[in-house]
Amino acid sequence: MSGHSILYLGRGEFAADYLGELETLPCCTMLTRSAALCLPIDAASVVDLVLLEVGPSIAQSGQSLNSIIHALEPYPVIALTQKEHEHRGIAAVVAGAEAYICVDDVTVESQDAIFEHAVQRSDLQRRLSDTDMTVLSILKDINDGVIIVDNAGHVLDINPAARSILGLAPRSQPDPSWEQTFCCIDEHGETYRNSADLPLVRARNGEKFAAQVAIYRAPEQPDTVLSLNGQGLFDGNRELIGGVITFRDITELTRRTSELEKRAQFDELTGLANRGLFTEQLTRAVGRSQRKSAPLATLFIDLDRFKSVNDTLGHDVGDALLCEVAQRLQANLRIGDFVGRWGGDEFVVCLEDFGEASNAAAAAQKLLLVLSEKYELGASEVYATPSIGIAMYPDSGDNAARLIKAADVAMFEAKKRGGDRFQYYSRALNTQLAQREELEVGLRHALVRDEFVLHYQPRIDVSSGRLIGLEALLRWQHPRFGLLAPARFLPILESSGLIHSAGEWVIATACRQLAAWQHRFELPDLSLAINLSTQQLMHDRLVQAVAKALSDTTLDPGCIELEIGDDDIVRQRSSELETLRNLRKLGVRISLDHFGTRDVSFESLDNGFIDSFVLDQSLISDVEENSSHQRIIRAAIAMAQGLDIEVAAEGVETLTQLEFLRSCNCDLAQGFLISKPMQPEKVAAILRSEIAGTSLLARGMP
Repeated sequence: MSGHSILYLGRGEFAADYLGELETLPCCTMLTRSAALCLPIDAASVVDLVLLEVGPSIAQSGQSLNSIIHALEPYPVIALTQKEHEHRGIAAVVAGAEAYICVDDVTVESQDAIFEHAVQRSDLQRRLSDTDMTVLSILKDINDGVIIVDNAGHVLDINPAARSILGLAPRSQPDPSWEQTFCCIDEHGETYRNSADLPLVRARNGEKFAAQVAIYRAPEQPDTVLSLNGQGLFDGNRELIGGVITFRDITELTRRTSELEKRAQFDELTGLANRGLFTEQLTRAVGRSQRKSAPLATLFIDLDRFKSVNDTLGHDVGDALLCEVAQRLQANLRIGDFVGRWGGDEFVVCLEDFGEASNAAAAAQKLLLVLSEKYELGASEVYATPSIGIAMYPDSGDNAARLIKAADVAMFEAKKRGGDRFQYYSRALNTQLAQREELEVGLRHALVRDEFVLHYQPRIDVSSGRLIGLEALLRWQHPRFGLLAPARFLPILESSGLIHSAGEWVIATACRQLAAWQHRFELPDLSLAINLSTQQLMHDRLVQAVAKALSDTTLDPGCIELEIGDDDIVRQRSSELETLRNLRKLGVRISLDHFGTRDVSFESLDNGFIDSFVLDQSLISDVEENSSHQRIIRAAIAMAQGLDIEVAAEGVETLTQLEFLRSCNCDLAQGFLISKPMQPEKVAAILRSEIAGTSLLARGMP
């Protein structure tokens, strides 16, 4: 195999290591790099093939993938991508690239084969206009299928690759009518109505075409999907004498593309349209409604107390319930109406052409009754009721996003009124929606504008009263609403996907601050608790963020405690458990927050993940007079001691509460009795006093 002069186009966003290794291999005699997505001036003399990095830079360039690839003709283009973004490589091939390579999942041998194939195919296409008989020997050696026909449509030659792809015997010769039956079915499964659209006919008529997708069908074998290129063949006088087509089998590629498209548009659990597809469908429905001046209704449906089903019966039953809800919704909508799963236990419905506005309420009432009927799920009988919000076009909004948000706000109003009911969106609810939208827009700029701040609440050792750690608490210094607690904006962070970047900022900032305090006050054992969102646990970038923060600050990992919700450990989802395992490998501590508010099994606590748990403040607030809460706290602490788990209590506001916790041998406590959350500079003053021997309780609440 000879070496190639290779041109790489891209910013090196993920291919830097790959390119460094490529330069050392025999297949590469020269590697030229360019950040521009176009050919350099001297490309014609130095380039054998082009490696195109198909990453975010493509979208940022403002050009389509198809136009970029076609602008690189006649050079063969191979797309570079990563395994997790393999769909980008598939899209590049569909757009005209010769092949794609996942830089993190390719062997030297397969890479060499891809390069050779691309170069050979390119050379062939350059020589097809030359009728020299040596072209036939070249055709026999390439991996693409090749068929040559004369100007009457008679098949002159079929190369071995074509026979293999089509399942033709080595010596078989198609009959004269084969031109009309070869790939006579288009990519949608419809027979071509005009014979001029058939691949072999197009080629022998002198038409040059590329990437025509058609289906080859033969008796007693499965359909084969082909991607075909074709052009005419000319003699020395430029007279048309026939045509040639080249093709490759893209059956598996088509199947995988279809699966990826379906996965991108449909909910994996219920099979309903996901939020992206539903929003597209609703946008089209709004257009139809606008043209017809007809009403349209969007329903936002949320199951009441669904969380208790998961917590008590398990997530398998919860998933089965969601599937049954999806089936009931589909079965009770009219033809033309459509439904999607918005996420979790939330569903969305669009009603069209329902006549009077009151009919939307009748449809909502019908769904209330249907969804409230008993669910028989395996050995379990489950009763669930929905809360439904209704938003009418155009009164509640003039586009899909506005209608969905309005219906969502109305649903929350129905839920606040006890659930098992529907609620129309009204002007009174408009203020809530406008404020939510303002907060969402502001959150998208909060990190850049440095509006997030961390406050810290001290945590003491109950037996000695000494400060041993703090909890980092996120606040938002909003330019109009002032300092906002997480309850105001955390749900928006999670629903918008901004929770990951915000959470990574919290981890990095809190770790830097802890390292500064440890160094300044010579307190190497000072610890810090950081709250995590459920969504963060479902993504591996959390582990990367924690590892980077530890590396940047050289903190002892045991000084960092990551607090997760008790429902996260009950859920036992594989992705979240894998994240917890990887966090434990880093050496950080895992704490269970809000303990005592939901069912948590002994197995969940004794699985090696949990180092501590935090008693919920609802148990502490009335412990002085609530004997039931006293028993729960004593039992929880006794259980924790048996499992070698540390126990902290939050929301401690009175000395009586603190003394009760001390009598139960509770390890740690925090709350307004000890200190309110405070800014970093006030924490420094407290740490200075601790070094001097003055405890927080002796100083009084800051």
